[in-house]
Amino acid sequence: MNGFLKKLLGVLLLGTRRDAWDGQPLHSTVVRQRAILKRIWRNDGYQDFGIERIIRLLLVAIQFVFPGLYIKEYFGRFGHQWRMLGVEFYVLGKLLLPLLLFKLNLNGEGWVPYLMGYMMVETIMYLASLIYLTDVLNRPSNIRRSMTLMLINYVELGLEYAVLYSYYNMHIPEFFARPLSRDLDAVYFSFVTSATVGYGDNYPIHETGRLLVISQLFLFLVFVGLFVNFFTTKIHEVPYSDDKGND
Repeated sequence: MNGFLKKLLGVLLLGTRRDAWDGQPLHSTVVRQRAILKRIWRNDGYQDFGIERIIRLLLVAIQFVFPGLYIKEYFGRFGHQWRMLGVEFYVLGKLLLPLLLFKLNLNGEGWVPYLMGYMMVETIMYLASLIYLTDVLNRPSNIRRSMTLMLINYVELGLEYAVLYSYYNMHIPEFFARPLSRDLDAVYFSFVTSATVGYGDNYPIHETGRLLVISQLFLFLVFVGLFVNFFTTKIHEVPYSDDKGND
């Protein structure tokens, strides 16, 4: 039975045909990231300067402090497809984390804002790299997969903001005009804010809440107006690396 389930899971995740790249040696993700950092530092292949250069260096260097890079490194030991699946598992894990915090009633713990901020920064830095680092990134193996992951990132950020709203609602008196009574209220407020609908049935009156709303509105306007537009209209116009060792 275990063998059958293992085979079924393999077919479900990988299909009946194996990727042509599987079985071939994969570059170390960490080593490659260091090489990219050196390449940008030396202006190899692309002449950047000023603010753009600083942003590019930051986007590459900051990946070393986030788990995503090392998850790709680990799953890459099993082949190219498993490396991509490892990324998908991690993205789905980040999506489920806020829901788990709500389920376990941990959204009021003191470490929650720091964890949510950490996760959000990783996602934002990754999305920004899709704009600023196309000359050193590999072409996505499947545009539909990339768009699906981006949609998951969108929902993830909305849930992470919901956790923050819930946390501050618990710890700051009169944070909202009408205090949130349920977790669903925080999720509702977050996604209404991200959609820029603004029903007016509730709103933050504390300075921290208003700053959170401003940051969320700015982030999601940029997300929809820049990143999604870039993927849907520009992805075939920007040169990508042809190195097939990484996704």
